[in-house]
Amino acid sequence: LIVTGVQTCALPIYISHSTTSRNVAALEEGIGVRLLVRDNRSVRLTPAGEILYREGQKLVKKIEAIEGAVKNAGLGLAGKITIAGIDFYSEALVESYSEFCRRYPDIVVGLYHKDVSEIWNLVNTGEADVGIGFSYSMPEDMEEFEMRVLTRERFCLVAPLDHPLASRGSVHMSEISSANYISLSVANYDFIKKLDEQTGFAQSDNDYSVVPSIESLFLKVRSGTGISMIPTPIAQKYGEGCAILDVEDMESTFDVVLIWRKDNLNPSLPLFTDTVLHFFQTAEE
Repeated sequence: LIVTGVQTCALPIYISHSTTSRNVAALEEGIGVRLLVRDNRSVRLTPAGEILYREGQKLVKKIEAIEGAVKNAGLGLAGKITIAGIDFYSEALVESYSEFCRRYPDIVVGLYHKDVSEIWNLVNTGEADVGIGFSYSMPEDMEEFEMRVLTRERFCLVAPLDHPLASRGSVHMSEISSANYISLSVANYDFIKKLDEQTGFAQSDNDYSVVPSIESLFLKVRSGTGISMIPTPIAQKYGEGCAILDVEDMESTFDVVLIWRKDNLNPSLPLFTDTVLHFFQTAEE
């Protein structure tokens, strides 16, 4: 028997009349006031009963909301995920971020652009749930991590717009071996060291300057100070006002990777990684 206002409505809640009566009587005794007025023809709420009914409805809705929130959090449908990623433009990446937000509006996405040298450490220490970086910046021992290749990229040559080769789509190493070269301070990576060895810039008598950031590198290139080898997605992001050229006779490919710790228990993590991987797989198809 469910009491609604001053009327009653019988619904099949599978509790006997006698059990309901005992429960109501026990509740009245515990509170110390009457909740129902009964006669031979009807059952009515007392003023105290009306307050209990009205506030009880609110409480039931609140409990249902809490249960839903807890369930969604347990399934990864609510909460927060933190992403440390390199600052480069990728249509598949942008679309995957947008799709993830559409699918899971209750998950707060913390997206932080970091230097390629910082990605692994942020994921390793748990400051970021997932990282998007370049394969050459990852340590050899990745046993505690999951790593998935999103796409393959390569280094390109960036030069001032007034460089004699600026109008070309690609060049050969012999055509640029005498140029002044600008390198990032992250050139301690073995992969980049090998690139420098292939170019011969570091061993040449030409000017060889080292700068601390991508922004400062492009500033020097635009000013006509020299040329540099840069990951293509970075060049496409920051290379306005520069010529971007392929180097035909140099092997400079690397992978853009998605990494996360195997012991990360954030339930939103697999939802995010699946979404991103799906978009890159679709883009390649």
